[in-house]
Amino acid sequence: MHVVLAPGRLKPGVTESAMLAASDRFQSEFVVDHPEVLRRVLVGDATGGYADIVFFADEAAIGRVMEAEQASEVCREFMGLWDPAPPAVYSVLRTYP
Repeated sequence: MHVVLAPGRLKPGVTESAMLAASDRFQSEFVVDHPEVLRRVLVGDATGGYADIVFFADEAAIGRVMEAEQASEVCREFMGLWDPAPPAVYSVLRTYP
């Protein structure tokens, strides 16, 4: 299993509620159509930082989904609300209940 951590901050003037609405739309109109996405978690911190944490079965799945994102308007709308930091890819070493 692999995890992509995509951190960032909201662009000036973008509210958290607008970002959450765009995230919900991205989930319902894009992510659900990609079984390669095993789980997605959106987190925020006390300083206004956010991260989209996405779990995939393998590295090839990451490539397939990222390619599909390039053609997705709903993805562009969601990602367009962020000033992103470079994403990081991690291999899952162990999982715990």
